[in-house]
Amino acid sequence: METPTESAAPLKRVIGATSLGLNTVNLTIAAGIFGLPAIIAGILGAQGILAYLVCAVLFGLVGLCFAEAGSRVGRAGGLYAYASVPFGPIVGGIAGTLLWTASGSVADAAIVNLLVDTLATAIPALGTPWVRACFILALFATVALINMRGVTHGVRLSIALTIIKIAPLALLVVVGLFFVDPAKLAWTGLPPLRSVGQAAVVLFYAFIGVEAALNVSGEVIRPSRTVPRGILLGLAIIVALYMGLQLVAQGTLGSALPQSKAPLVETANVVFGAWGGRLMVLAVAISATGCLAADMLSTPRVLHAFAEQRQLPRFLARVHPRFGTPAMSIAVYAALCAVFALTGSFKQLLVLSSSGALVLYLICCLGVLKLRAHRVAIDSEPFTIPGGPLVPVAACIIIVWMLSTLTFLEIWKTLAFISVVGIVYAVHEYRRA
Repeated sequence: METPTESAAPLKRVIGATSLGLNTVNLTIAAGIFGLPAIIAGILGAQGILAYLVCAVLFGLVGLCFAEAGSRVGRAGGLYAYASVPFGPIVGGIAGTLLWTASGSVADAAIVNLLVDTLATAIPALGTPWVRACFILALFATVALINMRGVTHGVRLSIALTIIKIAPLALLVVVGLFFVDPAKLAWTGLPPLRSVGQAAVVLFYAFIGVEAALNVSGEVIRPSRTVPRGILLGLAIIVALYMGLQLVAQGTLGSALPQSKAPLVETANVVFGAWGGRLMVLAVAISATGCLAADMLSTPRVLHAFAEQRQLPRFLARVHPRFGTPAMSIAVYAALCAVFALTGSFKQLLVLSSSGALVLYLICCLGVLKLRAHRVAIDSEPFTIPGGPLVPVAACIIIVWMLSTLTFLEIWKTLAFISVVGIVYAVHEYRRA
């Protein structure tokens, strides 16, 4: 393979609405959904569906904001670009750093560790430290090389794994509906609003990933049309599948659901028998691999965008002369993910992952208002959310409410991290001026 050389050549625009929508699904639906139904049921019981409705409303509003921002800003980098254009490089630096750390490399490290733990139950050798390390390094290297060879190869891998991953979950929902006991779905009353909020914050982890799909904005065909369609398509699939899984799990397991350590595996055992449980274990492995493949396609574009704006070393902006991909950014990002996965230090950043994503969404929703006010657009008439400022403002209110449910220590850590990153980029901009 040729050595990447620094080039001003633009990234190739080859990603359509369906590819973007399925990449959104792949990045969002990860291994977390296989355990969340039990946690949500433990907080809200049969009313657990309310948490899904809160998240569906929030992500519907935020998805519309992403769609408008994506139709106005065609640069690579996703939320980094959506923050940089309206608010400048310092806020953009904060958003981008949160994007590739909290929602990117740390999440990938967690996913890979879960994947190895799951496979180790069937392949005991993976429990050996050196075998585990070799497997992790080989996995990241393989996925990185596929994405280096071209965005089309990366998209094809992402789409294939998305379909394989969704198929058993969709089958469980469709067939499982015939095994649902309506009595197990009965409500005894409305839960406290605070409980709904707490469950929504927990469930929020299962929806994180939509923003990462937009990191390939610089390679999307006609962004003003493709981004809205792709994001809304992906969100529709995600919400329908999540709500269906919660209803089937609650309707089949009932009061036993909160105590389940593998709720979807146990639900599949009820619906399909023993082979169904084994299928769900396989689905966990495929889900984790698919999410990793999709993120390796998306998040390195943030590093590429940072380097283009001279907020990271310039070598990260190099585009491979043959494949037209940000090969150096992909290689560096894969190495960072592998380091987190091997050291396990990513566990200390789990809270930051959630709160950081909420802050990212808040910046994007506020940014839409400024982009609209300054009439920022790219190749054609941009997509504009109906209702004026209603949707962005409503999304901001929900986000602030969810952030208020964090503990004082969690809020303090989040603000401290944001402050340190902001100071670093402020000093960088001052020295560059």
